Amino acid sequence: MHKTLMTKTRWQAAAVGTVAMLAACGGSGDSTTPAGPTLVLGTNVPVTVEQSATGVIDFAKKQLAATSETSEPLVLGDAKLATDDSAEPADI
Repeated sequence: MHKTLMTKTRWQAAAVGTVAMLAACGGSGDSTTPAGPTLVLGTNVPVTVEQSATGVIDFAKKQLAATSETSEPLVLGDAKLATDDSAEPADI
């Protein structure tokens, strides 16, 4: 009986220690993690480019600013860019 009690006590102590360590890892207390942009399946393109022409222009501007000769190419896959025939032309 003493051996069973010791094992149970050690297990409980380990469980309490684990919970305490995990609780301490919380850090900033901010429970919301900012999510990155959702991408079109199988591409490096955000879903906003399929939702609005403004999303296409914003994405193009970001890519032009961040692109260099050494950057990796984007995977465009089957992404379908949104169009708006009634919108005014936008500068890129």
